[in-house]
Amino acid sequence: MRIVLKIGGSLVFKDKIDVDLIKNVSKQIVSLSKTHEFLIVIGGGAIAREYIGALKDIGKDDTFLDIVGIEASRLNASLFIGALGEHAAVEVSKNFNHALSAIHLDKIPVLGGTHPGHTTDAVSSMLSEFVGADLFLRFTNVDGVYDKDPRKHPDAKKLEKISHGQLLEIVEGTKAKAGVNTVIDPLAAKILKRSNIKTVVCGKDELLSIKAVLEGKHKGTEIS
Repeated sequence: MRIVLKIGGSLVFKDKIDVDLIKNVSKQIVSLSKTHEFLIVIGGGAIAREYIGALKDIGKDDTFLDIVGIEASRLNASLFIGALGEHAAVEVSKNFNHALSAIHLDKIPVLGGTHPGHTTDAVSSMLSEFVGADLFLRFTNVDGVYDKDPRKHPDAKKLEKISHGQLLEIVEGTKAKAGVNTVIDPLAAKILKRSNIKTVVCGKDELLSIKAVLEGKHKGTEIS
């Protein structure tokens, strides 16, 4: 099975770099890659938002902010390049052709952002479409898809199984701005819908047992 694995940057770097998490996930990926093909996308997280916020105050435009966010996400991606060692591509993939070439060389490609205007959610969704992924796994700091933002609404209800159309309805009001932090952004949801790619959204705890998630043993949200 070909799997695109998206890990939110805030899981990798919240207050500091979570080295234990990076090592744990990389070890799992190496083991699972004996029977599956993985492509990994890492978000910019808190460090990206810190720089974006400062530059916004300075007065820089959104395209410049996006470029800085991309650089931050690639720094996070390089952590996994290091942890995967000889199993990873030799450098962070900056485009989809490079990532696909790495797969053909039996290496695991790792990406951050690729182009201004596209979040790493959109990048990973487009990558899933480009490489014909069988599954898109999204690990975030929210443990699934809710009917409304659980960080703002205590009565929010987590949804176990939804359609791509329902996902799009839930997220379509999200603004596409540099540093935006949502479970999945609208562009990504549209791409997943048009490609009909099975998607699973889980929280940080589930990231510690990727094999179980692949087997359907998780507390996240399945979208198909």
